[in-house]
Amino acid sequence: MVAPVPHGVKTYREILNRLPSAILTLTQEFEVVWANRMTGELIPQAVPGAQLYEVLSEAANEGKLDRLLLRGEKVMFSAGPGLPLLEWLVNGENLDGGTVILMAWDPKLTDEMVQRRAIFSMAAAHELRSPLTALIGFAEIFDMERDNLNPAQVEAVSIIRDNALYLQTLVNDILDLTSNSFGELTLDLARVEVADPVREVADCLRENAESRDQTISVEIEAGLPAVEVDARRLRQVIQNLVQNASTHNPPGTSIRVSAGIQEGGVAITVEDDGRGIPFDPPELAFASFRHGGAIDFGQMTGSGIGLTVSKRLVELHRGRISVESSPDGSRFEVWLPLDRANTFTRVPPGPA
Repeated sequence: MVAPVPHGVKTYREILNRLPSAILTLTQEFEVVWANRMTGELIPQAVPGAQLYEVLSEAANEGKLDRLLLRGEKVMFSAGPGLPLLEWLVNGENLDGGTVILMAWDPKLTDEMVQRRAIFSMAAAHELRSPLTALIGFAEIFDMERDNLNPAQVEAVSIIRDNALYLQTLVNDILDLTSNSFGELTLDLARVEVADPVREVADCLRENAESRDQTISVEIEAGLPAVEVDARRLRQVIQNLVQNASTHNPPGTSIRVSAGIQEGGVAITVEDDGRGIPFDPPELAFASFRHGGAIDFGQMTGSGIGLTVSKRLVELHRGRISVESSPDGSRFEVWLPLDRANTFTRVPPGPA
């Protein structure tokens, strides 16, 4: 049964025009099809026929717009100078003809409280960086003097250093995740040969893996083209995946890192023959503060946000990351587009 039109209101379009929020419909190419009356006040440049990426490019960075339009995540920014701060969200279901609904509204008090908490987390993480750097430095000095220490002291220095490095990784992950929540996690893009960061990470982590009786091998397809990436962030992603494969698997595990051409992009794969991921479905590994546990009692397992940060970084590159798992091992694949500038793939919001 169709609901009756309220008395005194001629059309549902008039209802939309009376709402205090901006309501727009967009094509799959993010061109504005229709906008209600409040849109003219909150987002005056979003007129029918305008391409939203283009008209908002001066108001928000690319990463924030990708989060909104490609991943369907809620973001916060002003549409321009002198305009109010807004929360933005794209409805997850398409209308007939493939158009989507975009909504923007004034933030509520609860959202401001969440933002303040995030700001506090970022400030606290920044404050922890300096003492952690000093702690790691002194631990390394003592480690170089291990010939002058007794066995108990050597063990204590090793524990101090390992825990400080763990805390440093945790602090950096919190900073990245908080920056991402504000849409301020940005990339320093350049054309990069993917083989270089893959080999650098493998060489860096191989000694530690071998100390656990594990192996790391690398396979690079010949003639791989360069891709537009942030080399430092790409190394961070690969390192997270390889470290996880080592940390959460027993001695004797083989870890294989490979890179090759796939579907208009470059795929980087990290797979192991270990125990698999203890999540069902395995995609829950990307959720914040989930971890698979350690193999040995007392071993640090990680913060549970490294994979979440990795997923966000891959999506900032307009790529995608996937995982497969079984009792015989796990396989993570990172796909990066060859033509990043013209890649606009909508993906569902990931767990956070």
